Formats: sequence, structure tokens, C-alpha cells
Amino acid sequence: MINFKVGILGAGHIAGVVADTLVKLDSFEPYAVASRDAEKAREFGEKYGCTKCYGSYEELANDPDVELIYIATPHSHHAEQALMCMKAGKPVLVEKAFSYNAESAHEVLQYSEDNKIFCQEAMWIRFLPMYKKLRQIINDGVIGQIVHMDLTLGYDLRGKDRIANPALGGGVLLDLGVYPLNIITMMTDAAPDQTGSSCAKLSTGMDVQDVMQIHLTNGSTASIYVTAVYKPENRGIIFGTKGYIEVDNINNPEKFSIYGADRHLLGEAVPPENQISGYEYEFLAARNAIITGNIQCAEIVHGETYRIMKTMDKIRETWGVKFPME
Repeated sequence: MINFKVGILGAGHIAGVVADTLVKLDSFEPYAVASRDAEKAREFGEKYGCTKCYGSYEELANDPDVELIYIATPHSHHAEQALMCMKAGKPVLVEKAFSYNAESAHEVLQYSEDNKIFCQEAMWIRFLPMYKKLRQIINDGVIGQIVHMDLTLGYDLRGKDRIANPALGGGVLLDLGVYPLNIITMMTDAAPDQTGSSCAKLSTGMDVQDVMQIHLTNGSTASIYVTAVYKPENRGIIFGTKGYIEVDNINNPEKFSIYGADRHLLGEAVPPENQISGYEYEFLAARNAIITGNIQCAEIVHGETYRIMKTMDKIRETWGVKFPME
């Protein structure tokens, strides 16, 4: 089978994880990479075996052999770059957060829909087999009706410009908070209708620790804590009327354990043995959508990306966290 040629826009850490994944994924290749620093692109390309290395994003967008562009730059630039790529006729897979606010995200999604060109948020947890299995267990009623979720996610990201810099759409909400906000919808098909929250800020005005208390449209609740100060247990607990489920490492589940109402262990699950990094699943879904002529994947449709961006806008507004490009 001929390899599906992916262009990678940006040459940072996550771009490297994705490139390494594509190298190991059958029928895919990190065909091209682009950075504003031509030397950085060359070094990246040599490391991951890219055929083409570009010193500008426009060159990547205009490469006729690229079949999908993965955008891995700071989210402050996603909207501008996604539009540039789509206007060059290229399908795009856009790293989270999809953009810095809902208005800019809407412009990108509207262009995709008006021009029938594939555009997908690379919210990788939506595509993970572990979360799909977890959702099936919930649908089967093993723990009864969900009543509450408690989700914690954090890493020591002190000193990272993408957290501290307002011009990059900084703050931990867009960088990490977007994950648990997705999880609560993934597990319930419900959306927040009431949100109470607070945050601790850096001297730059960007949020560095966030606490959110959320009521969902199905009547359940959720507590979310995200931090860029240290790495907590990164655990999730989903409470139901007949039991609960503990998830180890909510950002890429390493195991989940199912308990009955009496705290008796009912079962456990771990990722597939052949899982590479977890990023491969969004690329498999994107390729399938492009081949079949779809402009989005069922795992997270455009409307859901936009809704979550609007939720984060409202939360930031209550904190007074604003970006210079807004």
C-alpha cells in the first residue's frame, strides 16, 4: 500500500512525538515538515526521515504531494495557519486547543464547511480505544447512571512560554483544561449549563492553576482541577448510582478499574498491546474521513469543538484572562 503523506507544520515536542508515531504506523509517513527556522526543520526531518524540509509554512501548504497537514504550533496561530492550508487545498488536523477563542475557531470551521474540505481538531483522547471502551461500559449500565466526575490533570510547565505568554494564548485552561472538559462530554453526551470556577495567575495575567465546578445538562456534576505548577496523580473518578470507575492518567489512560457500589473490584482494562503512542488513532480516522469525502470525524464534530471553545471563553471572561489578539 502507498503511504499516506502527512505534512507537519511546526517542529516542537508534540510534532516530534507525532512524527515518531507516523514512522511506526503502517501505511503512513511524516513526508514533510515546516518550521520558520529552516535549520530546525532540517534537523527534525533528518531525525524522523522526512522527505521534504521547509523553512516556511507556505511551502508546506503548497507541496502537491502532501495529503494532510498536522498543525502543531501554539494555538494562538492555529486559526491563521489552518485557513492558509485549507485555502491551498489541504485537509488539516489541528492540535488542541483548536484556537485561542470561539470566534476565530468559528471562522476556520465555517470555511471548512463552506468549501467542503476536511478540518479536524486533534483532540486525541476522543479517538483512544480506552475511552471508547470506557464509554461502552458506561452505556451498558455497569455503574448505573453517572452522577459525578472528579478529574485532575497537571504537569510542571513552569517557564514554558506557551503557558505564560498572553500573545501565545497562554494559560493552563487552553493547554490542559480542554482535556477534562472534553472527557465530561465524552462520557455523558451532556454539556455544561452552569460553571463556577477560580484560578491562580502568573505575573503575566495567565492562569496557572484552575478549579472548575460544573453542572451538566443531564443533571450530573463534575469537578476539574488543572495545574501547570506540578504533576499531580492525573486521575479521574467517574461515580455512578451502582459503582464507580477509576482512570489512571486521564490524558492517555494506562488502566481503568471498575468497582461496584460495595467497592468490590469488578474488572480492569489496559490499552491495546499494539498501541504506539495513542496519537495514531486520530490519523487513522482522519485518513478514513478524507478518503470517504467527509469534512470531519464522528469522534468530535465541528459543533462540539466550537461549543467547548465557547465554554472556555466564558470561563476566561469571569477570570479576566484576555489575549492581546482578542
